[in-house]
Amino acid sequence: MKFVMVMIICFGAECEAVFDPTTTFNDYNTCYSTALQTTQYMKQMYPQSAGEIHCFDPEQLSEFQKFLDDGNEPTLSRPDPAKKNIIDA
Repeated sequence: MKFVMVMIICFGAECEAVFDPTTTFNDYNTCYSTALQTTQYMKQMYPQSAGEIHCFDPEQLSEFQKFLDDGNEPTLSRPDPAKKNIIDA
């Protein structure tokens, strides 16, 4: 099964989803490992941001894309004001 890395990054109350559906990982563990590396980079580059990274399979990605296409805004699934600069993986 293929997986796509989806980043949700927030600056203040504005959140955006960043992903490329053509860039896939052959398994969840590879995606997750890359996500962990990406979190370190994002923390350094955007210390005032909050966010999280998901590894979605095709069904989850399709549901998420529909959610966005329907005009919904991405949000953090575990917002924690005390940890504004954390990007979960």
